[in-house]
Amino acid sequence: MKLLKFTMLSLFFLVTYTFQSQNIGDFTSIDPNTVQSASFVLSSSHTFQKIAEVGDALTAGGTFKPKPDFTAYVPIANSSTNGYLSINSEGSALTDGGGGVMVFDINFNATTELWETTASEDLDFTAVGGTAANCSGAVTPWGTVITCEEGTIPDTFPPFDGYNDLGWNIEINPATKSVVAKHYAMGNFAHENVAIQTINAIPTSRTVVYQGADSNPGYLYKYVATNFQDLSMGLLYVFKGSKNGTGSWILLDNTTQSEQNSTLTQSGASGHDATVFAGIEDVEIGPDGMVYFAVKGEGTVYRFSDSDPLETSASTVTMETFVGGGASYDINDGTSTTLVAWGNGNDNLAFDCDGNLWVFQDSGNSFIWVVKNGHTQASPDVEIFGKVPIGSEPTGITFTPDYKYLFMSIQHPDPGNAANQVDAAGNTVDFDKGTSLVIALSENLGSALSVEDENFDDGFTFYPNPIKSSKNLIIKGNQINNIKLYAISGKKLLDVDYNDLNEVTLNLKDIQSGLYLFKVNDKAASKLVIK
Repeated sequence: MKLLKFTMLSLFFLVTYTFQSQNIGDFTSIDPNTVQSASFVLSSSHTFQKIAEVGDALTAGGTFKPKPDFTAYVPIANSSTNGYLSINSEGSALTDGGGGVMVFDINFNATTELWETTASEDLDFTAVGGTAANCSGAVTPWGTVITCEEGTIPDTFPPFDGYNDLGWNIEINPATKSVVAKHYAMGNFAHENVAIQTINAIPTSRTVVYQGADSNPGYLYKYVATNFQDLSMGLLYVFKGSKNGTGSWILLDNTTQSEQNSTLTQSGASGHDATVFAGIEDVEIGPDGMVYFAVKGEGTVYRFSDSDPLETSASTVTMETFVGGGASYDINDGTSTTLVAWGNGNDNLAFDCDGNLWVFQDSGNSFIWVVKNGHTQASPDVEIFGKVPIGSEPTGITFTPDYKYLFMSIQHPDPGNAANQVDAAGNTVDFDKGTSLVIALSENLGSALSVEDENFDDGFTFYPNPIKSSKNLIIKGNQINNIKLYAISGKKLLDVDYNDLNEVTLNLKDIQSGLYLFKVNDKAASKLVIK
């Protein structure tokens, strides 16, 4: 017995050390030939938990809006377990009841190892004339959120203030559940995202923003704020030069209301004839200091260095293709290697703690790509983390400060989907409506339920656990009508009906070793370890 305890204790520390040495970007690619289905397919080492889906009630009134997009985790005091989740709605109040931003107060429960919501509210944008088509955005270094309007319309609706009604960046404060301002000086165009950089300069620090127009023609912009951490005033520049070579920034007229309404016109052929991109989706500043941006219509993620972010008239922009651009990449799923075309549709971007670039694909195969740190086109290193359900696109992406948790949304899935997937909390998710969720390594999310606990809720028991695949699993309780077994990724492996039995014997000889979840009568749930 003492030897057994020592062996189990040693195994515990070995497994714990192994888990702690892993980061969220450590995984084996999914099979790229996986047929898109109603399910959310992700690497077997990871799991997800639903935060909310379209139609769910908000605590402050109303319901979760359609087309969830940018899913911004804003930490409280830099906490990775306590913060605000700001979720954009890319819809419109005029067409589908969407638009705007919902803010959730969330925290990680260390006992259940699950995320919990304590409050949720739909923000009121009346003070800035309303908002719509809220696509992606950014968390600012000072703890607010920029929500971007992906579309432009002239001054058509009240308050008829002379500014275009749509096509701006809007700053919100998730802590106070308030709207700070529409930032007209940042230009008017179909905004998708912004990347914010703080420059420590003498005599004062400055704030620089890189952003792009999600249109075709679209353009790349730089905004240098006049005051530190204040985006209400500044100089706006557009890029002109080579997409694989050098270029420079051109100052736009951006003082009057008319000038701020005409950003695209000034940038185009009748103005400065700036470099055209076929829809700039997301812009991110990498850990190497370079700026990365996704162009959906060109199927390319570019990156560039800016020789002096504040010295615009003399700074040199040196640009290159980072990933995509018609290239294909070898993807190894642990069994075989497949050459996979990058394709079009690269959209949202984010870097993890290891410097890997996560790239969400809108259209095509709807993959979640991960471009590994050190990748170049000459020496590629690309993996595929997941594939979203039929009809949907993966949207928004932020990490907690410790990079253990990834927040995102799945937008506009097919309403006919019936995935019947079980998340880390034991909830059944069909992915038939927009869903916001959190992803982590399986051991970091919903793993607190002891595998030695043989008692279900509702009076059911099972044994043994852990179990060898050569043995039978015994489940006891009153009126057993159905048993389902799921992989930790949510894939359903068994679904067996019974007729009010008090004891069931399951043979698991065809199930591989690993961590699983099974449910009785679609209510009682538990983790199961198969050796």
